[in-house]
Amino acid sequence: MKTLRIAAALICAAGGAVAGPLDGKSYIIELTSSQFVSGSGQDLVPPLFEVLSQTEMVSVEGPEADIVINIVPDRDDGRWVEEDEGAQVWLYTVSILIGISPGGYRIPEDGTPVFGVRAVLETPNPDREDELACLIGLAARAAVKSYQPEGLFEADGSGCLREASR
Repeated sequence: MKTLRIAAALICAAGGAVAGPLDGKSYIIELTSSQFVSGSGQDLVPPLFEVLSQTEMVSVEGPEADIVINIVPDRDDGRWVEEDEGAQVWLYTVSILIGISPGGYRIPEDGTPVFGVRAVLETPNPDREDELACLIGLAARAAVKSYQPEGLFEADGSGCLREASR
């Protein structure tokens, strides 16, 4: 996966419109059946929709959308990492992939989109909702602003680590 280099001010901006190559396109957000049934969509969709509502794209219902946006969360089982003072801390790698695909594209079960940005964070607490929301926002802003016809890129999510997690 290529590393996406985007100015921190663009990615981390809290407010303002997110302009990009998708302006004027209609979109739907697609969840997997497991995301829908488990209720995890309640945590995933609001921060994604917040970013999308700041764009010039239009939310629609049904198969007539120009693009399909999906979200793929992931985390590992963690590992011990030695800190400077010799102490060890258990760290998890949490990632969020925001995918953007043409309306007619059938997203495979693993969620791989035609184009996407994955934001990655190492954290001692993988269940922090604020860090998750930050990663979703980061990946969504980067994906919308840097959209290309295809490719998967990675964004550094270390800015989403909260003081209480450090």
